[in-house]
Amino acid sequence: TITYRVNNPTNANVAVSALNQVSTVNFDFSDRNALVAPTIQDIVSSLEVNNESSIVGDISNPTSGEIKRRIFDTFPTQNRAVTQADYENLVYRMPAKYGSLKRCSVQKDPDSLKRNLNMYVISEDELGKLTQTNQTIKNNLKTWINHYRMINDTIDILNPYIINLGIDFIVKTQAGANKFDVLNACIRTLSSKYKNPFFIGEPFYISDVYNELKQVRGVLDVVKVKLTNKSGGNYASTIININKNTSPEGTYLVTPKNAILEIKFPETDIRGKIR
Repeated sequence: TITYRVNNPTNANVAVSALNQVSTVNFDFSDRNALVAPTIQDIVSSLEVNNESSIVGDISNPTSGEIKRRIFDTFPTQNRAVTQADYENLVYRMPAKYGSLKRCSVQKDPDSLKRNLNMYVISEDELGKLTQTNQTIKNNLKTWINHYRMINDTIDILNPYIINLGIDFIVKTQAGANKFDVLNACIRTLSSKYKNPFFIGEPFYISDVYNELKQVRGVLDVVKVKLTNKSGGNYASTIININKNTSPEGTYLVTPKNAILEIKFPETDIRGKIR
């Protein structure tokens, strides 16, 4: 008999090989008297556990804006999935016991002549960073949406590309302002602004960075804002050409519909200079 421990939203995600301790053991021997104590102890101590793949889901609570958006999408669904918004709403409504997802985007497959839909889903790891959704949650999601989908719809559940970004900026301070304090305030402001992950396919508005920095006390002017692509090592391997994907007027970065942006480590990925 194997008894599973039920986790909660505060410890839902576990890294690879992190679930490796047995708290209590209850062995039942058919003839305990036929075994000597050292043999029994060797058998009990030989029990080991280990998770070969990470356990992922969603550990951070949705913001008030996300909750508002999901509520609005709930009313028109009427417990059936017809539109792309209906499918996205069903994903977020999947019971937590089947697993949970951080972001979802449903798009019509441009290469299909029928009603084939591409459903992109993404999860969070134990540190709240974006990570691919494991196959168990995908299988549960497939079973969940089968109860509501249109009979002619076919759905492919896919992983979006994760694009890690960095922000470099240069600001000019007001006369008499402490440059170090202003710089730290700018970094804290941007870190707070981008602490929540983007939506799949959501563009990055460079103009928002200018607006946020201009409101920091002690900043006279924002001289320059530059986006960088972080890849390799602890970052995702996806590479994007920042210059080619920036709008002609330079106000926002175009994000592919099958990708999601993330500033993974704000404390190091957001850098600034003072003039």
